[in-house]
Amino acid sequence: MAQMTCKQRLIHAFKCEPTDRMPVRIWGLDPFHRNPDPTWEPLYELVERFEMDVFRDWHPTAEEADPPLYQTEWERRESDKPDMWEGVSTIHTPDGPLTQVSYMPKSGYPGYVKKNYIETVQDARRWLSLPERRTQCGVQSYWELDRRTGDRALLVVGLAEAMYGIQAMMGSEVFGFWLMDERELLREMVDKAYRGIEEQVRHYLSHGIGDCYGWVGPELCIPPLASPRDFREFVFDYDKRIIDMIHDAGKLVWIHCHGDMNPVLEEFVEMGLDCLNPIEPPPVGSLTLAEAKARVAGRMCFDGGVEDGDFDLREPSEIVKITERIVEQGKPGGGFILCPTSAPTTWPRQSERHIANYRAFVETGIRLGRYE
Repeated sequence: MAQMTCKQRLIHAFKCEPTDRMPVRIWGLDPFHRNPDPTWEPLYELVERFEMDVFRDWHPTAEEADPPLYQTEWERRESDKPDMWEGVSTIHTPDGPLTQVSYMPKSGYPGYVKKNYIETVQDARRWLSLPERRTQCGVQSYWELDRRTGDRALLVVGLAEAMYGIQAMMGSEVFGFWLMDERELLREMVDKAYRGIEEQVRHYLSHGIGDCYGWVGPELCIPPLASPRDFREFVFDYDKRIIDMIHDAGKLVWIHCHGDMNPVLEEFVEMGLDCLNPIEPPPVGSLTLAEAKARVAGRMCFDGGVEDGDFDLREPSEIVKITERIVEQGKPGGGFILCPTSAPTTWPRQSERHIANYRAFVETGIRLGRYE
């Protein structure tokens, strides 16, 4: 088969159609949007040297974005932990303020939430008092990005996800209890979040933008925290409507969902999803990539396969063997994009081990990727 461009290769893979080689990418790496830390440069050099496959994300610029629907305040202050700041974010709603407090490591590493915006029914009612979103943002920056990109990358329009947006406001503990105790209130909140996303998608599609639309978040409504019934009610029933809208416009859909796909894999197929990321191998999930591919039987593409933590813990020789095993399971029959299960952003700086392991991953994937 003749050599394909990156965009052609990824579109064919999403559709489970023949490609010249198996696509190989590192999630979150795009030479157009470089991490300024110099330790990341060897990763970008790998992308360019091997002409790796790239997802290029688009969101409206600050100048194009709609004005905020509500007033917010943010401050950073000292915390009770000497190595962390405390970030305080306040949303002013018509019915009163909502406040989130986060620990922020001074080292630049990822932090965590100390207090969530929504912890009581009163908090939820305050959030529901916020005005509805009406999307009118500009999209000219998309066409400029499209012109600069050509066929070098797949342009992915980033979207929110209704359930995920609500869960992020309250955290897993409250969300888990409310699935039992405040189910109707959760449904009311997810309904509202969904209406804003639907409005946004209609606006984007009316301008014809995007090769693909993508979002993250269903992982927060799967076992063990939530049941398959919860997934059906709070993810499937909403995401399928968005997928149908996007498909009606002739675009593709990519969804990121960590965790064990065994209980919900066919739900994604029934949604009509084009590509599911990241398909984590055991012991994180309970399905091997080969088992997942057999169950899907060419009805959906997979993107991922190599556990992100292996890049922290393994030696390059081990990464080669792991990658060979994943390629052996995922490559046959197409419909597979070789990728780590997360981006390198777990660490603000890349160590020599990380660089060596990513190099071993890329070189192995490219070496084994060609379809005869």
